[in-house]
Amino acid sequence: MGLDDAVSALVRERGKHLVRVAFQLTHDRSAAEDIVQEALYQVCRSWSARSGQPDRLEAYVRRAMVNEFLKRRSRRASSEAPTGTVLDRPTNGSFENLVAERDALWRALAALSPRQRAVLVLRNYEQLEDGEIASILRCRQATVRSLAARGLQALRDSAGLAVVVSPVVAPESGVS
Repeated sequence: MGLDDAVSALVRERGKHLVRVAFQLTHDRSAAEDIVQEALYQVCRSWSARSGQPDRLEAYVRRAMVNEFLKRRSRRASSEAPTGTVLDRPTNGSFENLVAERDALWRALAALSPRQRAVLVLRNYEQLEDGEIASILRCRQATVRSLAARGLQALRDSAGLAVVVSPVVAPESGVS
């Protein structure tokens, strides 16, 4: 199986999952699709210099996605400006309360450093081990644990969120 066939098979079988992972990083459907597309392009472009079969193609694509996310976050447009206005949150157990809590969690995730957010997404959504995350981020496992601990603490401190270490799920209507 050549690279083109392997990439086609990966997109066919795991494309939606890759977009969901990117969505967890960006919380933006179009940015997630762009990240996956750019990661696939980068992998295909650099793979021609390699010889052999693309046996761990998904791992390379995942690493390229995280790298692309980190690159985009580091050069974020100056037109984005955070606001100091916090929306009122309903106090009952209604749908509005659920939406407000989810929104507060997404805002808290967005406030994390890109590496902290990448670690939390890879650990809790992708269920990767610290060693795999360290390999993707090109750092030590101790750094992964430190980033995760600091990220979780920042989430706990942010807006009084009760953070439980569990996967963050993408909204049903936005990503499939």
